[in-house]
Amino acid sequence: MDGQKILLVDDDSVILKLVGAFLERLGFQVGRAGNGLEALKLVREHLPDLVITDVRMPELNGIELTTRLRGHHRTARVPIIMLSSMAEAKDALVGYSAGADEYLPKPFELPLLEAKVKALLSRDVSDVKTHPVRGKVIVFAHAKGGVGNTSLAINVATVLASSSPGTVGLLDLDVEYGNIASFLNVHPKLYLADLGADAPAQVDDAYFDRFVTHVANIRIVVGADLPERAELVTLPAIRLAIDRLRSTCDYVLIDVPVSFTERTLMALDACDLICLITSPSLPALRATRDCLSVFEKMGLPTERVRLILNHSTTHAVGLQQATEVLGRRPDFIVPRSENLDHAANTGLPVVTTDPGDPIVDDLKDLTSTIVAALPSGKDKAATARQIDEYKQKQGKDPILRW
Repeated sequence: MDGQKILLVDDDSVILKLVGAFLERLGFQVGRAGNGLEALKLVREHLPDLVITDVRMPELNGIELTTRLRGHHRTARVPIIMLSSMAEAKDALVGYSAGADEYLPKPFELPLLEAKVKALLSRDVSDVKTHPVRGKVIVFAHAKGGVGNTSLAINVATVLASSSPGTVGLLDLDVEYGNIASFLNVHPKLYLADLGADAPAQVDDAYFDRFVTHVANIRIVVGADLPERAELVTLPAIRLAIDRLRSTCDYVLIDVPVSFTERTLMALDACDLICLITSPSLPALRATRDCLSVFEKMGLPTERVRLILNHSTTHAVGLQQATEVLGRRPDFIVPRSENLDHAANTGLPVVTTDPGDPIVDDLKDLTSTIVAALPSGKDKAATARQIDEYKQKQGKDPILRW
């Protein structure tokens, strides 16, 4: 309890004083805000462990504040308690739909608030103890389609699964047009889109396993099955999937789309290494150069990014020209192989279907290069701050936009 930060948001100065003092006597650090806008500024400065917010407030009310917090990759899983003089069931349902964990009608007893606060905070602590960090997270990203991002992610996962004593996680976060299920010819029973907005808090290991499809030693989780269901994939659901896979797998590979959405940023926050895939075509190289520039502006360390040149095109520019366009030499080059494309059509990775193919040795070397580049530790909080600072400068941070 000591040191845990609670943000109390209410336009009633009496509530701020009395409830704030009560929480401080319990040993919490309490930040106070008179409305949603003030709260967002405080969240930006110091990420709280829990938020208690009134519903009716000027400037930005509690429903809007909760929606903003649930829509940001850093605050998506911060527990939220709503306080409100509106005590009807329909009012509480609105609060829960916005993402509140608890809804407490006013007036309320302070011991009841204490119980709810401790229950929510202990739930988060218990989840960390139950699901300790085990595996390394590797993001496969690309700045332009058609460079073989998904194919490489699947084959690297297959190599890792065959050479590692543990299991490997494979998460498809291209929620609109993901291809992992298609490439592996699997049909998940459930997708992250099926979790719902408030379900992650109620998901235990047994239930989460229903979202996992097994192929050999690989645990596969897919965001959505249809483009129109992409918006149902929430940030808490993604964080849940990453945490659960990381706690059960030696490696977790995440296939992200060509975008810098909150979903992608959440994956970047959680990852230990970024494999940025490009092809030796000028459009792909230029887009990748721009992506590298964004990474630099975010403050992502260069050593956390591995640039992989995949010969997925038949009309390739030379290595020297590619290096000039990118502004750096690729860390690994995957030679052209028609069998990679053929394997995608068969639903089996090439390392499985044709282990004698020369490309398999290259894929194994790529896997070894990736594993060797993984750090022994990383300051995830620092990474999150770097990403947020970049977004704030660009005016794209939903936590600060109003």
